[in-house]
Amino acid sequence: MTQREFLDTLKRALNGQVPPHVVTENLHYYDTYIYEEIGKGRLERDVMEELGDPRLLARTIIDAEESSRTSRRRQSSMYADVYEEDEGSSYGEPVRGAFHLNKWVVFGVLFLILFLIGITLFFTFRAAFSILFSFRGVWVWAVILLIIYSLSRRR
Repeated sequence: MTQREFLDTLKRALNGQVPPHVVTENLHYYDTYIYEEIGKGRLERDVMEELGDPRLLARTIIDAEESSRTSRRRQSSMYADVYEEDEGSSYGEPVRGAFHLNKWVVFGVLFLILFLIGITLFFTFRAAFSILFSFRGVWVWAVILLIIYSLSRRR
């Protein structure tokens, strides 16, 4: 395989799978690498054998780009666009109506809800205990004891 065949095969394997700038960067990298190795006195055939199958290299580049994209998506803000690749759509087209919730926002909202429930329960029980253990509460206790006594007599 020649240098030109290697780069053409790599380009065909990457086109449509990764953004155009990634294709260009990798083609430039391998073109420069091969040129420099030949400049050092190595045979083109030896350099091509060392690099291996360009389709395998392309698969590695595609996997690395997908992993990088997934990592960036996780680090995005709460309402970031979600990018997916569907058949027939161009690379990196935003999916309408999709968003990610930031986990800290979710924790914050849950904490706020639990805090409000706790405050409500605190003041409700505080009011109930103040009535039950005050002078007016004697009548409440009397009614409660009367209800308990009447329920116990039914058996």
